[in-house]
Amino acid sequence: MHTTLHADPDPAIAALAAAVPLLVDVRPAGEVVPALADGAVSHAGPPIDPRRMCAPMRTALGVALAIEGRAETAEEALALLDAGAIPLHPNHDLGGVGPMSGAVTASMPVLVARDEATGSTAWCPLNEGSGKVLRYGADGPEVVRRLEWMRDVLGPSLAHALREHGPLDLLEVQRVALQQGDECHHRTDAGSRLTHDALAPWLPADVREFILGNGQFFLNLAMVSAKLAMVCAAGVPGSPLLTVIARNGVEVGIQLSGTGDRWFVGPAALPDPARLIAPFTPEDMNPDLGDSAIVEVYGLGAMALSASPLAAPSVGLSVDETPAIMERLHRIGAAAHPTLRLSEATPAILGVDARAVVETGIRPPVHTGIAHREPGVGQIGGGVTHPPFEAFVAAIAALDATAAPTTVSA
Repeated sequence: MHTTLHADPDPAIAALAAAVPLLVDVRPAGEVVPALADGAVSHAGPPIDPRRMCAPMRTALGVALAIEGRAETAEEALALLDAGAIPLHPNHDLGGVGPMSGAVTASMPVLVARDEATGSTAWCPLNEGSGKVLRYGADGPEVVRRLEWMRDVLGPSLAHALREHGPLDLLEVQRVALQQGDECHHRTDAGSRLTHDALAPWLPADVREFILGNGQFFLNLAMVSAKLAMVCAAGVPGSPLLTVIARNGVEVGIQLSGTGDRWFVGPAALPDPARLIAPFTPEDMNPDLGDSAIVEVYGLGAMALSASPLAAPSVGLSVDETPAIMERLHRIGAAAHPTLRLSEATPAILGVDARAVVETGIRPPVHTGIAHREPGVGQIGGGVTHPPFEAFVAAIAALDATAAPTTVSA
């Protein structure tokens, strides 16, 4: 990894280093994303036909559309989706991200982050908590009630608090959270507490209680922060900087700065290693799912393992493995982070160089929650996954093809 930015750096890396994501608002998704306002629904991962989706994603989309009033039942909503009567988009294609199934409809509240220097924005829905939640494919009355409360109480309350507090500097929260043992993906307890403390004077008691009881609350803020930073770094011709890893439970897709919004895909893997909640077994696991890998794309999560001793066992790793893992990951890091540190002596990694991935064979690991492969169950553990190597090979080949000079025969 480059310990300092080059004197003549890849402009994408320079843009990534300069990004300062601020949480500025919480609004209904339809007020932020025109396609959702027009009746579309969005999901995690690369594009996929709804009939090929994994069961957790299909269930989440059906329930979300029923809550939205698009059909009387989730089953009827899915029939409309399968028939092409409801437009369907990946979150990334609409400028946002969503964890696990990533289902987002117009009325759902989303976090809105902005980079003041560029005016770029990104969005992400709010975190429901752990266990039986929509994003893991769980349904039932308690799931629906929680989502309705988030729409009617949590979202507006956070919006009010942000108006009173002013924009929340997400990099600053992550800087302190890393010092307090988070890696900002699978472990976000410190970030959740810091966010609560910043906004608490303007939040009602039930919202404060929800945030304090939800150690994963900051995950979605880390996701929108990372997505916004990658938006700032996207679209630089010739750049091999990785800008997206996204998983839909069937396939994993990646994007590079230099190849724009073109997807390069391969099969989704099962988590390995994995730490499962009893009595679940590896046969219960759904393959890799969700947009939350954007945190690793930025350089945190699994790329920041050494900052978080408690994260390792939560995803099936031993703390003793950390030094060797970090040594490998530095070989694919694009740069050193100018602000965030994993320890007093070690800056966080900033971004992933996809060309280095191909040259070394080292794929960026992703810390992830694990969904049960059947709908209605929810989260069954945590683990580590890796995006498919063939997607990186194809992406670099496409990048090189766009850079190659064209010849015209006489």
